Amino acid sequence: MKTLILNGSPRKSGDTMALINQLTQVLKGEVVQINAYDKKIASCTDCRYCWSNHDCIIKDDMQEVYQLVETVDVVVIASPLYFSELTGELLGVLSRFQKYYARRIIQKDSAFKLKPKHGLLILTGGGDGGPGPAIERTSILFRQLNVESVGTVTS
Repeated sequence: MKTLILNGSPRKSGDTMALINQLTQVLKGEVVQINAYDKKIASCTDCRYCWSNHDCIIKDDMQEVYQLVETVDVVVIASPLYFSELTGELLGVLSRFQKYYARRIIQKDSAFKLKPKHGLLILTGGGDGGPGPAIERTSILFRQLNVESVGTVTS
């Protein structure tokens, strides 16, 4: 089993990382963690290159993430909540999955489908607003990536 953890926390020793560390102790197989704050990944610019191509025109560290998301068995999204939402840096990374949406919906490539995966959402903090918007956003993303959610952990 291969797991990809997309970490949206800027803190190396915060609550989000503590939960990631607990999770990685029980996961079997290979675990790859991508921290949105450590990689050079630009947000989607809506240039629409992916509307007529099977790729994104932006060449940066996202190429590694694309390769991983196409081959892993499990995707974990982990983030502190900022105003009830995933961190901006993580949202920027996630916006680049637009190429998969464009291939299926804009290009109408009915044969294209990502490998089925399981997914987990880890959220920390939150304040008054609650995790609703982050959960909704992740649910939409998981559908685009062919991920079946196995749950959400909040602390």
